[in-house]
Amino acid sequence: MGLRKLKVLALIPARSGSKGIKNKNMYPINRRYLIDFTLEAAISSSFVDHVYVSSDSKKILDHAEENLALPVQRPSKFSKDTSTATEVIYHFYDFLISNDLIERREDFYLSYLQPTSPLRNSKILDESFSALEKSNMDCLISLVKDKQTPFKSFLIKDGLVQSLFKESDTNKNRQDLQPTYRANGAIYTFLISEFLRNKGFPSNASIPFIMSEEESLDIDSYEDLDTLKSRL
Repeated sequence: MGLRKLKVLALIPARSGSKGIKNKNMYPINRRYLIDFTLEAAISSSFVDHVYVSSDSKKILDHAEENLALPVQRPSKFSKDTSTATEVIYHFYDFLISNDLIERREDFYLSYLQPTSPLRNSKILDESFSALEKSNMDCLISLVKDKQTPFKSFLIKDGLVQSLFKESDTNKNRQDLQPTYRANGAIYTFLISEFLRNKGFPSNASIPFIMSEEESLDIDSYEDLDTLKSRL
């Protein structure tokens, strides 16, 4: 079932390399790999029409195919530590067009699902799609509430303290300040036309999808993997 009669494509970026954890996306966890949590969420979603995995690794792409996802061979130049998500999506878009999987002017929803958010399951994913479908907007981003308010933060300019926002905010009680949120990296869903127009992830004026601190677990270290194992 698509959103507003448009296709919904899920893209899982899963390159072979990683900084903190060796072969992170294929790290074994309770007889599954880390990527499997996101594969299962996307495949089981009632909104997603097709699931793609973008990787430079044959092992990951073969595993994706075995789990009903479609492989996208990503060039090494887009698989470095310095490569950006924007580059990955542009490559994916070109892949779709060059393989006649979409028309050049065809619009569709893209849901960018990073494997490092394993507790974002199909139920959470479908709730986000439902929220977007009911809205009049074209983009959604998953957020988690900030533990610390940035209104009390400072910069150091020329060796001197400078408040990041209004100086008066730094003197207020935290509960009197507007709550703030940060992207948790779990769900980015948007019309591809908005991505192309923005030349990157559209965020301003997107629908906010608030997730809990626990659901927002982001795997970046072996300690994070231990936390994940304790929650399964």
